[in-house]
Amino acid sequence: MSSTLRNFRLGVAVLMFGVLYQSWLKEVLFEVIGVGRVIQPIEDFPYKCRRLNHERLEACEDLWLDDQERVLYLACAGTKSRIQWNPAIGGLNVSGRRPGGSELMALNIDSPGTNGMFGIHGIEPVGYDGATGDGTLDLLGFDVEVVDAATLRFWLINHRPPVDANKKAIDATKVGANSTIDVFELKRGEDKMVHVKTVFDPEVKTPNNIAAMGDGSFVATNDHSAKVGFRKELDIFIGGGNVAYCPASGPCKAATHSNFRFPNGLVRGTDGLVYVPESARGSIRVMELQEDGTLKEVDLIGIGMPIDNLSLDVNGDIWAAGLPKALQAVPAAHDPYKAQAPTTVWRVSKTPEGYKTFKVLEDRDMKVLTQIGTIQHDVKTGRLFIVGPSAPYLTICEPW
Repeated sequence: MSSTLRNFRLGVAVLMFGVLYQSWLKEVLFEVIGVGRVIQPIEDFPYKCRRLNHERLEACEDLWLDDQERVLYLACAGTKSRIQWNPAIGGLNVSGRRPGGSELMALNIDSPGTNGMFGIHGIEPVGYDGATGDGTLDLLGFDVEVVDAATLRFWLINHRPPVDANKKAIDATKVGANSTIDVFELKRGEDKMVHVKTVFDPEVKTPNNIAAMGDGSFVATNDHSAKVGFRKELDIFIGGGNVAYCPASGPCKAATHSNFRFPNGLVRGTDGLVYVPESARGSIRVMELQEDGTLKEVDLIGIGMPIDNLSLDVNGDIWAAGLPKALQAVPAAHDPYKAQAPTTVWRVSKTPEGYKTFKVLEDRDMKVLTQIGTIQHDVKTGRLFIVGPSAPYLTICEPW
């Protein structure tokens, strides 16, 4: 081989590596994996955090605060159940689901009571049969609309098990979850929610979280390109997830391209824009709903680390659950009894000068926060309520 040809091939290889590094590898190494990232200890932040342990507060993927009534709602599955049945990360053991399924829990956050459990109670679903006919739910993310002064509407991601014509569970490792969006209405002050409708659509194939758009329509993230299969395993590296749009009536549609790397807990901001985080990228996409039901990207908020779920407080600020060490976060989500991961709490504020990001809390040594999925900020007291997808506790952080 001549030296000229050898130098040419070397030059091509260097060029290809440079393109790969700039377009993919750099982001993966420094934003996703966190090579060289400095993580701060929890003592650096003005919060006192504690865990609230209760079997009905395990594996609460998402939560929402009714600021008017001072009630915190949480979608909880039970840690052992979540380990076995979590389609988002490949947990497809139907038989491992908790008897009775998931629960929508409620806490009266200003009334801890003598036992410090905030009057914990479940919200009973009424008028819902479910895939197996036993009325069980399999909850992940959710959103809530205030319909009127007395009524809340819950939009729930429901990862039901797949069943046959006789409503008997079948092998989910072959067909995936039988996922739906189930809508319930709850009268404030009551402990029963009434089923309104079920949305089942092929475009909502792997739903992770949902944002109601206020007119009966909603958008939902599909965290993967397919329910099962080899292509699904590649999504976290090359993309495959998207956001679906479902109108108040009629079929749903793909609202975005399918290049998202694990799109996760999106929210609709007070400005009407849709904010979409990715758990295998280090930024939040800001998107605007178009008349044709598609979402147009209008901005990008750099966080510098993967994000799980977003939430909104009554001030309009967005709170983001950060994963500073993503490679540790994956096994922690699969089994928090065996693995832990450091976590970060971010606040994103929209100002006249643009989006501003603030690191609010971090726990390098995993003293209290060992898994994080969603943060709910109570503006009235400054408290942070923090849950993880399989964490066996609720964390409450109070400002000094």
